[in-house]
Amino acid sequence: MKKKRKIIKTVQISLLLISLILIYLTYYNNEPLEKQIQTQTEDEKKNTFENVEYTGFDLSGNRFVIKSKNAEFDIDAPELINMKIMSAIFYFKDGTILKVNGDYGNYNNKTFDIEFRDNIKAEYEKNFLYADNLDYLNTKSMLTVYGNVQSLGKKGELTADKLEFDLKKETLDISMFDNDQIDVKLKQQ
Repeated sequence: MKKKRKIIKTVQISLLLISLILIYLTYYNNEPLEKQIQTQTEDEKKNTFENVEYTGFDLSGNRFVIKSKNAEFDIDAPELINMKIMSAIFYFKDGTILKVNGDYGNYNNKTFDIEFRDNIKAEYEKNFLYADNLDYLNTKSMLTVYGNVQSLGKKGELTADKLEFDLKKETLDISMFDNDQIDVKLKQQ
C-alpha cells in the first residue's frame, strides 16, 4: 500500500510540474513566436533541389527553358533561385535558338531575369561566345555579356570587355573597360 501511494504521489508531482511549465510557457513567456521561429539556422531557411527545370516566355513572347543540376532558394525570397551547373535554351520567334551554359547563377521566377556566372559558353547559329558573366534582363529586354568576352563565328572573331544587346531595338554596343581598342578580325567571304 505504501508503495502504491508513493507512485501516485510521484505521478501527481510530475503532473503538477508539467502543468506549471505549460502555464509559464503559455502566459508568462513574452518572447513572440516570430522571434522563436527566427532562431532557425540558415540551412533550415533554404530549400535545395536537384535537376531543376523551369520553362516560360519572355516579354517578347520567346520561349525559354532553364535547367540546373543543383538549385536552392531562401524561404524568405522564394522567387530568387540560386543555381549551379546551369544551362538555358531560348527559342526565338524567328526560329533561331540561343544556348547558354554557366557554372552558377541566379534565376528570378517572377521577372524571368537570369544571371550566368563563370565559364559562360553561348551558341547562336554556329557562332560561339565565351565570357565570365552573362545577364539576361527580361524586365529591360537586355542581354549583357561582360568579362573576358570572346566571340568566334563564321564571319570572324571579336574580343571585348562588354557586349550589350538591346533586344527591343535590336542594337549591339561593344566596349572595353580601360578604353583599349576592341579587337575584331573579320574573315573573307
